[in-house]
Amino acid sequence: MNQAKFFTVTETCRKLDVESHVLRYWEKEFELSVKRNSAGRRIYSSEQLERLRLIKHLVRDQKLTIQGARKQLARMRPAADKVDDRKGYHQTLLWLKKELLGIRDLLAAGD
Repeated sequence: MNQAKFFTVTETCRKLDVESHVLRYWEKEFELSVKRNSAGRRIYSSEQLERLRLIKHLVRDQKLTIQGARKQLARMRPAADKVDDRKGYHQTLLWLKKELLGIRDLLAAGD
C-alpha cells in the first residue's frame, strides 16, 4: 500500500529553514488547508511542502510581497484549475469562438 508522506511542523520548519510562526502566517495568507494528526498537531503533505518551498522562494528569494506571491501562484496554476465550473468554461469557449470568427472576418475583408 502506498501511503502519503506527511511532515510535522518541526520537520517542515527544518526542511524550509523557517520558524513555525512563519508557517502559520503562510497557511493563513495563502489559504493552505493543513491536516491534523490524531493528537491535533498540524501535518503537511509532500505537495504542501513543495508549495511552501515555492512560497518561500517567491517571498524570500524573489522579494515579492504576499500579494505579489499570491498573484504569481495564480498565474502558475494550470488553466483547468481556474475554471470554476463547466458553465464558466463553456462561456469562455463561446467568447473565444466569437473573437476568432471576428478575426477571420477581418482577414477575409482585407483580401
